[in-house]
Amino acid sequence: MGAVKMIREGQVRLSKTEATFPHDVAAPAAALDFYEVEPSEAPLRATMVERHPFSTQMFCPMESGRWLVAVWPDGPEGAPQAFVAGSGDVVTYRPGLWHHGIVALDRPATFASLMWKTADGQGDTEFLELPAPVLIDWPDA
Repeated sequence: MGAVKMIREGQVRLSKTEATFPHDVAAPAAALDFYEVEPSEAPLRATMVERHPFSTQMFCPMESGRWLVAVWPDGPEGAPQAFVAGSGDVVTYRPGLWHHGIVALDRPATFASLMWKTADGQGDTEFLELPAPVLIDWPDA
């Protein structure tokens, strides 16, 4: 974590993160999107992955319970890594990281998402069908 300071006469604690939000110069426009997600039942049957070659993508829960994060760090031919995030967790995918779409677990959820986009929207998101479905389970609440 970066610098922490109190502002507004001590009523607000501001924590500056050292995290960056990298993007390619081909994607100059920051875009704020909102996802309303119905809960899924275990196990997740992943058949498709996505990535954003030009931008980091951040998900910030606005209203949620637990949610599932699944990534393929070695590409779609590799094994996924998954974990359960909570209502206070923000997740940022680096540019080009293959991942599953957002998955709510216990109840409907709303997320804000921020990423950089190209002027014409072309190539911002790539989808790829997995060679075979991958089952990803998670612990009970």
